[in-house]
Amino acid sequence: MERLAHTVTLLTAETHSLRKANEALSKRRRAKKTRVRQGGVLIVQDAEDILAQKDVDEQVRAERSAAGSTKGAGPSTARRCGNCGETGHNVRTCQIDAEMSDVYSDK
Repeated sequence: MERLAHTVTLLTAETHSLRKANEALSKRRRAKKTRVRQGGVLIVQDAEDILAQKDVDEQVRAERSAAGSTKGAGPSTARRCGNCGETGHNVRTCQIDAEMSDVYSDK
């Protein structure tokens, strides 16, 4: 009987904490929607201006990355085989590895 009472107490506490977390999340979501709604009416010209500014920002970002900014740009060279260092294949498909295994198996 004690074990059952203990389990009920734990479940009640867990339910209470989950409800508080759910309520906090709901408040955050509602606050975001309220801020969007309070922004007012968006006319077509304003929307076009916003889209044009986004395009300009994207173009500037692309030009900066093309100008040599390698931060987060990804690999700038082709991938190479870890065995021989050549491009176009990987270690599993490397011909040098296959030739070496043929040489050792002929002995």
